[in-house]
Amino acid sequence: MDNNIYLQDVTISFTTKAGTVHAVNHVDLNVNSGEITGMIGETGSGKSVLGMSVLRLLAANSLISGSIIYKNSDLLQLAEKELNQIRGKVISFIPQNPDAAFDPTMKIGKQIIEGFLYHDKKSKAAGISHGIGQLQNYSFHEPQKTFNSYPFQLSGGMRQRALCAMGTVLSPKWIIADEPTKGLDAIIRQQVSQVFLELKKTANSSILLITHDLRLAQKICDTVIVLYAGTVLEQGPAGKLFDEPLHPYTCGLIDAQPHRKLLPLSGMPPSLINLPAGCKFHLRCSCRKDICCLKEPALLEVNGQWVRCWKYA
Repeated sequence: MDNNIYLQDVTISFTTKAGTVHAVNHVDLNVNSGEITGMIGETGSGKSVLGMSVLRLLAANSLISGSIIYKNSDLLQLAEKELNQIRGKVISFIPQNPDAAFDPTMKIGKQIIEGFLYHDKKSKAAGISHGIGQLQNYSFHEPQKTFNSYPFQLSGGMRQRALCAMGTVLSPKWIIADEPTKGLDAIIRQQVSQVFLELKKTANSSILLITHDLRLAQKICDTVIVLYAGTVLEQGPAGKLFDEPLHPYTCGLIDAQPHRKLLPLSGMPPSLINLPAGCKFHLRCSCRKDICCLKEPALLEVNGQWVRCWKYA
């Protein structure tokens, strides 16, 4: 039995007053264990929604269909009690907003070790020692002081790192990290990325990294998935995808980086309430053909990468 996570025809929508938001559309993915898999795309592409869906952390107005298989169990069908035995210990989620994730009335340390004490049934003293060690791993110079601080007493970057410490406190088999380096300076970002590489190496943790930081994805990821309007447009080995991108959207994302051409993508992503027919990127694509406006292409394998584009059909 492997430790991969298999997403099969996953579709996620949200019911709102303005209409139905189609956030994720018929996604099929095999996310390989033993790897760091990056998920990139513009804001609103569905990355965070897809990540949260694995542990059923979505808002109450969400509608989800399909299957998410881990160790022959469909996580979308498990009872809440069974899922609670997986959350944090087996599969952990690191959200991108520490201000929403932390309880402002509780000290940071208590929140970091809460999952450790719940799952491992260790003594409080063991939990405190482990929690302080976690803060040291994430480059806190005064880990004991931080442990006994309230969230408002820490800077935004410190709260972000504390959130990473909380999400990895049990060295879970899988870590789903949503923008874990957001708001961090270059030195701390490097240190946090090194922690993830160490977790992969020493704890055999597999990581799904959701990020806007393409340089980070290129540096530490084994595989990269490109998402646009809730649809996978490209997937492949990180080195190859960044060196030889196939989809026009992937090319645009890479060229928009400051250390590349700094060419912004033209146009805006489509409304998720009223998605266009055909390829979802065709309204912004300089390579579009007539068929692009009418029919969505399938995901095809091209030279070891997967791409959804009529250029390769």
